[in-house]
Amino acid sequence: MNVRLKKIPLLHISVAAALVLGGAIYYSCSFAESDRPSRDAVEFGAKKQPEVNIPPALQSFSTVFADIAEKVVPTVVQVIPTKIDTVIFSNNPFYQFFGDQFGMEDFFGMPRNNRRGAPPVEKKEYRQQSLGSGVIVSKDGYILTNYHVVKGADEIEIKTSDKRSFQASIVGSDSLTDVAVVKIKEKVNDLPVAFIGNSDNLRPGDWALAIGNPFSLSSSVTLGIISALGRTASNDANAYQNFIQTDAAINPGNSGGALVNIRGELIGINTMIYTQSGGYMGIGFAIPINMAQKIMEDLIFEGKVSRGWLGVMIQELDQPTREAFGLDQNTHGVLIGDVFPDQPAAKAGILRGDIVTSVDNKSVTSPNELRNAIAAIHPGKKVPIELLRSGKKTTVYVTLSGRDKSQVAEKESKNNESGENSSSEDVSKKLGIRVSPLTSDIKSNLGLKSDIKGVIITGFEEKSLSAQEGLQENDIIIEVNRKPVTSIKEFKNSVKDLKAGESVLLLVQRGENTFFKAFKIK
Repeated sequence: MNVRLKKIPLLHISVAAALVLGGAIYYSCSFAESDRPSRDAVEFGAKKQPEVNIPPALQSFSTVFADIAEKVVPTVVQVIPTKIDTVIFSNNPFYQFFGDQFGMEDFFGMPRNNRRGAPPVEKKEYRQQSLGSGVIVSKDGYILTNYHVVKGADEIEIKTSDKRSFQASIVGSDSLTDVAVVKIKEKVNDLPVAFIGNSDNLRPGDWALAIGNPFSLSSSVTLGIISALGRTASNDANAYQNFIQTDAAINPGNSGGALVNIRGELIGINTMIYTQSGGYMGIGFAIPINMAQKIMEDLIFEGKVSRGWLGVMIQELDQPTREAFGLDQNTHGVLIGDVFPDQPAAKAGILRGDIVTSVDNKSVTSPNELRNAIAAIHPGKKVPIELLRSGKKTTVYVTLSGRDKSQVAEKESKNNESGENSSSEDVSKKLGIRVSPLTSDIKSNLGLKSDIKGVIITGFEEKSLSAQEGLQENDIIIEVNRKPVTSIKEFKNSVKDLKAGESVLLLVQRGENTFFKAFKIK
């Protein structure tokens, strides 16, 4: 509903106010003239408390959230970062062009030897404050918060729930997980400290309390449950995300605050919300404390975050891929789409097409879980990785390395030159693609290695199933149903017997990476 505001002339307001005031005075006077009751003549409220049968179990539960808040609120602080911009500007921007043509310097008696060729300048400092939250994790003043809360801060003020104020500095931060650690500058040893729980034990449906400072409202407590686990909230391929989703209200200012369980244990660091309005909509996200603690300890003790590196390309194990591999529908894991040479996985014997089911005795069911599990392990540690290979379980032991950002992983092919001279084009009605031989000229134009074997996709039929599944022109098909194809003839033979409803598994190279693509023939 549109609401229009219309200004009322001041005179009319005055007249109306006078009438209302006069009426109020008249009413007040007339009421004063009547007999007023004595203070004990009127009883307010019912004499008897409502009879509500509260089960004993619920009676003892009724104060649990207040008890939690009483213990945890003192461990959550306000984090107030300040960005300072200094602007230097001239009071007389025309001075350098025209000088003192009107003799003002002589008029005010400025000595000639003190006069300068530059105009008078002035410095102004602009301070921009924001507000977030943090959790005290040590008596001597280490505080866990979000990277985005303190990013770019020149000064940081910490305010505790008992109204104390401290200056703090950034110990370290990690943008890939949105974790930061700050430390109170002065010597303290009596701060209340949060008890750190174990976020690996969480289940959807568990109680959760969010504590922070939304909209500058300090020490606010909201209640909800764990809605889901293992969430990703953005498409940033470089970020490490494993969020706890909760419906406990999280709003601007809660970032960096505590998410605790019904025992008052710190289980997460509140970090973001899903919203279309700018405020709470029932979906909030927190960084699991196990992930945040690992990052925190790396930043404090090493000054940087060390993450394990396996050296593979990984994919979701979806239903068409399971069928193409001949796996049971209840099989879960992560498909290895490619193995980088001379990296930990290759050295340990992991192969393309292997399915990872656990890392360091912890099951993994999605690429995100596998990526986070490897990143949580320090480089140099030897860990068991359980695999499914050709339907059989096997375990390999991998010594993880650290990822070298300057290194570009390249894959090598062991295929021999085939001397392909078949027809230049083939149309597969079943897959809806057009392919051509992978000639030396094509390899050269695409910057491919000379020993790569396969057929190249040159186009798609109308409403192509392959295009709908994400294949692109210039993709190289290396295998069909786990069998190499090095020529048009081999490709045609591999697809000719496929029937509607059957799954086909392609091994595809795109650029320097390979991946599997499975879908059903229609």
